[in-house]
Amino acid sequence: MDEILLMQNFCLISGLSADEAEQWEPLVLACWEELKGKLRAGVDVKKHEQRLALACAALANHRFQSIQGTVCASVKVGDLSFTQSDGQAARKELMEMVGDLIDSQGVCLKGVEICPAR
Repeated sequence: MDEILLMQNFCLISGLSADEAEQWEPLVLACWEELKGKLRAGVDVKKHEQRLALACAALANHRFQSIQGTVCASVKVGDLSFTQSDGQAARKELMEMVGDLIDSQGVCLKGVEICPAR
């Protein structure tokens, strides 16, 4: 993923200038690594680059706002709109944006008691 594209989208969504956003680049890149780690095997990042970059920027902005203590109620960028109230809402919106690209395979152990080895 093009780091410049990630930072441009972060600036667009967060409202920060490029200079202000520069110090938050590690946060944006960490969000990209997290998102990339959740992609299904075989997802062509280049094919979905714009959508993934926006999703990464939205996730990074939510974390940025949380760190600042000013989680915003909503952000609208053109036809895209993000409502951010808490971590659960941000995760739901991320899944709506790129849920078809995320690997949802996992293990659910509902109602299972785990006992230590004897």
